[in-house]
Amino acid sequence: MSRTITYGNEEDGPFYIQHIHRSGSFERTQHMHEMYEIYYLYEGERMYFIRDRSYLILPGDLVLINRRELHATSDSDTWGHARVVINFGDSFLDGMQQESPFILNAFTHGSPVLRLDLPTRRVVEDILGKLLHEASEDSFEQTFAMRHYLIELLLFTARFVRNHAVTSPEHVSPLHRKISTIVRYINQHYAEPIRLEELALLFEISPAYLSRMFKEITGFSLVEYIHLVRVQEAQRLLVNSKIKVITIAEQVGFGSLVQFGRVFRHVTNTTPLRYRQSAQMP
Repeated sequence: MSRTITYGNEEDGPFYIQHIHRSGSFERTQHMHEMYEIYYLYEGERMYFIRDRSYLILPGDLVLINRRELHATSDSDTWGHARVVINFGDSFLDGMQQESPFILNAFTHGSPVLRLDLPTRRVVEDILGKLLHEASEDSFEQTFAMRHYLIELLLFTARFVRNHAVTSPEHVSPLHRKISTIVRYINQHYAEPIRLEELALLFEISPAYLSRMFKEITGFSLVEYIHLVRVQEAQRLLVNSKIKVITIAEQVGFGSLVQFGRVFRHVTNTTPLRYRQSAQMP
């Protein structure tokens, strides 16, 4: 059973918000998208894999995920949760980044998880409450109001990481820490051939166990994760350079242009060339 408030389109943007309360299990979801994401947990517990490690998300945790950042969610040992998720693109901020260039600072902070105390939770929940009220009512200047409240929330996050010594929560277990080490290795060596057997030998773990635990903890199979990291870097190069597509394919670790095109399209639903063209449109 679930209760939901939803506004906007999660896939197309430019702004999406959903509040949902689930009483049972919810299967894992994996994402890498062009929008920023804010996630706030009211009740329950969730496992979240972000960047290069997994986190146990608790009530009052505010999670900030940058554009094109790999992340996945899953059940913890406790079923049932209530959360809000917000996705938005640069266009929804309507030029606010030029007026306030710090407004998205929290998305590039060292830790994607802000663990809030009770008074601070009340501040965040008040802003989220105003956003959800607007989302549930077809009111006058609805989009303007939601943009205003989103900017209020972003200002809070930017000030929070500036004024607090934010540290990452502890790893859930030594195994989670080891998988994070393997993920960081992949993030650094994605341009090289990476094989399960060689990783297992390097990190002193059996191939079968590594494959199973990598999937369980990160939400991605080993091959899927390597492909996503390579596509993520290819997206950066396509947008920020004039390097030929075939050269980008080689630089990010794909064995052929055909393989690169197939994987890129599977992940992004478009071709590398079209992705570059759409990113350069005014």
